[in-house]
Amino acid sequence: MADNEVIEQHRQSVSDLSAPGEALARDSAHVTVRNPDWFTEVEPGVWVATDVRKQLHEQLKNEFLAAVPEVRADRRALVLAGPPGAGKSTLLGQVLEGNLEHYVVIDSDEFKEALLREAQSDGSYESWIKPQIVKDLEAQGEEFFPLDLATLVHEESSILAEQLRSDCIDLGYNLVVDKVLASLKPALELISDLDAARYSVQIIEAHVPYEVSEQRITERWEEMHEASLAGEDDLGARWVPYEFAREVFNGPGDKSKPEAVAEHLANECSAVRRYRVYRTTGEALNGAAGYGQLRSDFRRAERGAPLVEFEVESRV
Repeated sequence: MADNEVIEQHRQSVSDLSAPGEALARDSAHVTVRNPDWFTEVEPGVWVATDVRKQLHEQLKNEFLAAVPEVRADRRALVLAGPPGAGKSTLLGQVLEGNLEHYVVIDSDEFKEALLREAQSDGSYESWIKPQIVKDLEAQGEEFFPLDLATLVHEESSILAEQLRSDCIDLGYNLVVDKVLASLKPALELISDLDAARYSVQIIEAHVPYEVSEQRITERWEEMHEASLAGEDDLGARWVPYEFAREVFNGPGDKSKPEAVAEHLANECSAVRRYRVYRTTGEALNGAAGYGQLRSDFRRAERGAPLVEFEVESRV
């Protein structure tokens, strides 16, 4: 087992390097969309892939879909909303009740892994993506893994996820859209696209207190990083900065941003046929009961009908 002090020291290194203006931040010069051989910035903050990079994107999207041979085209969409560490992936398996193979799960984190593996394969991980400060720390004995640098492929992975989502909507494929859902405008655009394609939409909102989110972020990172140190995985762990998680909770009133956005979508968008709210209490900090309990269940009988709350078995 790796030394806890070594693991914590590395976590702090990645956290520090992920701060705005630092080498692993989203504004870093090493972000993949800033590579002129791969992308052109057509207007501030809007990036278009070059022909060579588009070929890679098509390859990765095709590989993604090939891994879901049982997907169905029923025009159903499940939108997962919630902060980091809210347990969205766990809830997904429960909600779909064994039908997950019939859905394409759109998760930009999977594209982060694919992009980093491709970079390792073609040499660009060392020649372009990895900052000099990381190389210097490695020379001093600190061990880094590809997912430590995940923020550097964040923008590109988001582009890929949006493209795949659009492709799947055109085909009518069943979708799971796994997002924090912290911003209303892109969330409304998502539901509008689904509505225009006559999708039946469900929203699952998973809520945890910030303290639980922070604890799970840390525990998940430590577990995955230790597995990589032990040779069980070669990608490492993706660090989610506490600052990002904290900002997600700064919604209107006493709500988190995903909570407020999900509630707005459910109430205002007629394409949303069902809206369920799951809550994890602060008791989860000590391992007690309180993980992912269904607290509210709202449904529409048909498109455009009023949203009606249904009784759930237990609210305690």
